[in-house]
Amino acid sequence: MREYKTLKALRRGEVIDIEGIKLKMDEGEIQVGDLYVGERNTGPHLLTAKEVVMLDDGNGINFIFSTCNAYPYDGNECIKVCEA
Repeated sequence: MREYKTLKALRRGEVIDIEGIKLKMDEGEIQVGDLYVGERNTGPHLLTAKEVVMLDDGNGINFIFSTCNAYPYDGNECIKVCEA
């Protein structure tokens, strides 16, 4: 699994800035309506979850659709965030 620097910083407890908004990792699993950071080849994006698809066994997120027309990120490419 590839590790992205923004997600890694959030996991270390650092505050990050995306689009002028200071963010930190939030507790719990991403649910519909939550803010999350998705990061892939084009860098980090601040998104709102529209649909969360769980793994077949129910133990973790398979992928997440956002409220905007963004790439549906895999669960391991996302971290739930809140304003810092």
